[in-house]
Amino acid sequence: MIYGASASAQDATGTLHGNIVDTTPQQTPISDVRVVIVSTDGREYETTTDSSGEYETGLPPGRYLISIYKDGYGAREGKPVTIVVGGDHYVPMKMTKVRGFINFAVGLLQLISVLFFIVMVVAIVKIFTMSRDIKEIKDLLKTNIERRNESRGL
Repeated sequence: MIYGASASAQDATGTLHGNIVDTTPQQTPISDVRVVIVSTDGREYETTTDSSGEYETGLPPGRYLISIYKDGYGAREGKPVTIVVGGDHYVPMKMTKVRGFINFAVGLLQLISVLFFIVMVVAIVKIFTMSRDIKEIKDLLKTNIERRNESRGL
């Protein structure tokens, strides 16, 4: 009786498997890719591809997002899949190899955008400050003119 309940609990899963290849025309399999599977309720599962770029894991039924990571390749995040009990779900994915120069260029562009944002914020603050200073100067001049006119009897 206990054995039967245990066996049916184990059968209440579906299989997720697939292969991960690069984006070259040869579609070379990629080994040691981290495959992270996150359910809609936040549970996280992880597996790794073998030397043939294949991965496989059993999962409880539900909706998941699959993300894959490997140094030297661009990450792929958020491929959706719905697992059903007893289902055999095949989800192949591709990754693009990232060259050192491209990483450098992307990093440089990100740095330039951050610096541009900072410069724009500083410029806006300066303009606001200058506007406030100009208003204070106008008010001071107006007060001085009024005092001078009062002293002249105007």
